[in-house]
Amino acid sequence: MSTISLSKKIRKARLEADLSQKELGKALKLSEKSISAYESGRSNPPVSILEKIAKETKKPFWYFSEEDNIESTVMEKLLQIEKQLSELKQILTKREL
Repeated sequence: MSTISLSKKIRKARLEADLSQKELGKALKLSEKSISAYESGRSNPPVSILEKIAKETKKPFWYFSEEDNIESTVMEKLLQIEKQLSELKQILTKREL
């Protein structure tokens, strides 16, 4: 993936999660400067950090991938279905009580 694409996706994910660079850095045990470097494209995070960024921003790991292919779209839809099923399960559990 190109540095520019990845850096833009990291910044977009952080903003959509309503996190400042400082807050994201703290959650990842990194400095605000590190987050800034990732977002500006001055450096690329290792995969382990990218996985943590995905978790903290509540984005699937593949969101940061350059590939916008059918597999990604299918995975996204499956995640949405899983979320909806979980919500339905909670509703049904409450009704049984």
